[in-house]
Amino acid sequence: TSKNLRPGVAEDSLVEPIRFNQQLLVCNAYPSKSPIAVTGNAHENLAEGNDAIPFRECRYLKGNVEKRDQLDFALQDLEMHGTFEVGDLPSSDAILLLVIEKRPNSPMVSFQSFAFASSSERKEAQIAVINALEGSSAVPKLTMEDHIEAKEQQTVSKRVEQLSFNRVYSVEEGNYDASVSEGAKQMLKLAKGNNYVVLRTGGNGFDESLLVFPKEVPAQSPPKSLLAWMKDLAHTEFARVFGK
Repeated sequence: TSKNLRPGVAEDSLVEPIRFNQQLLVCNAYPSKSPIAVTGNAHENLAEGNDAIPFRECRYLKGNVEKRDQLDFALQDLEMHGTFEVGDLPSSDAILLLVIEKRPNSPMVSFQSFAFASSSERKEAQIAVINALEGSSAVPKLTMEDHIEAKEQQTVSKRVEQLSFNRVYSVEEGNYDASVSEGAKQMLKLAKGNNYVVLRTGGNGFDESLLVFPKEVPAQSPPKSLLAWMKDLAHTEFARVFGK
């Protein structure tokens, strides 16, 4: 027996809408002791109660997002919330990254959105480098360099790059150290085909720090080349924002 593949199409039609796998990754960069609850389209519990997302945590939410979806974010125990409406989406499988942060000089919620292209054949890792530090008028670069073990320091050349924030980069798999100015270094273990977030957070009584997500995916091999090791990808916004 045949099935109606889309509204208004005869049951014997061979036409079927293309559906892409578009997951949502949410990072809470709002400096507060209150976690953020997430509701989809006014009724779907995506992260509430004990599952609310604490400050400095990233999480994949269940299901796929679609154009015109509305995501409501509320700080538990506080009368503060905002709504994010999904706009045009990439015409491909993708990981959609949404960062919730605090507006400068205001308790209101604001958002940054990015997209990771999805490809099983990709030979590099993708890394979103995002600044969400409250009150940071002058934004420095993120220093990213090869992670060199002490026993290798005399024999291995170290590559160093200064990366602008709020961009997505394609990077060779391998082990790297990331830092801002003279701050503490965070080690990144990047594996090809995977997506990562480096998030600069702090403010509102919280010290500045770098969040790396995820941390537990090991690199499969060291970098191979000293040339063309990093490529800047287009910063892709995929939504409209309505703060409340």
